Amino acid sequence: MKIKILVIGKFKEVPFKDKINQYLKWINSDYPIELVILKQRKEKELIKVILKHLSSKDIFISLSEEGIQYNSVKFSKFIYASNRNLVFFIAGPNGHPKIIKEKSDQILSLSNFTFPHEMATLILTEQIFRAVSIQKGSKYHRI
Repeated sequence: MKIKILVIGKFKEVPFKDKINQYLKWINSDYPIELVILKQRKEKELIKVILKHLSSKDIFISLSEEGIQYNSVKFSKFIYASNRNLVFFIAGPNGHPKIIKEKSDQILSLSNFTFPHEMATLILTEQIFRAVSIQKGSKYHRI
């Protein structure tokens, strides 16, 4: 299993960058994970760039407040149930292009709130690390 996170927009806040990189490092010791920062573009160009990162074998998950919400244990089970590569997509300030939402295998919600892309990426990377920890039986996730 490989994990890829596609995010639109640069990370300007150093504390977010540092913590996200720490989680990526921890996850990468168990599973390959890649963070791809995409610059904001016109919608047609952006769609082409996003689709280049996808394979028909991947599970494509768009993050949106209107998606399915999991608790951490169920999210861990979701990640490991498919045994396929996962591609997460965090949109920029203009939201998701309609075709990208339609191509998503799942829409995932981190909360009913809307977060800046840096914060959403931090929450997602922490939850992926927590999911790996739950699967491994580590003490990171306390029940």
